[in-house]
Amino acid sequence: MDTRNGRILSENEIIKRIAKEERRFLKKMKIPPTKQQLRRKRVGRNDPCPCGSGKKFKKCCLGSIN
Repeated sequence: MDTRNGRILSENEIIKRIAKEERRFLKKMKIPPTKQQLRRKRVGRNDPCPCGSGKKFKKCCLGSIN
């Protein structure tokens, strides 16, 4: 039962609320990066593109990344 307005919540509404609170909780936590994340090297503009095209990153996939 929702304590704010006294209505009964469906199972889907309860699941959505739990997921929303869980995301909020995880967002507040400061989780250190994993070893794999620390080892990952960023791609520079003049490096070869990781897609394997053989072009430079700035000429290939840089424009498609938000």
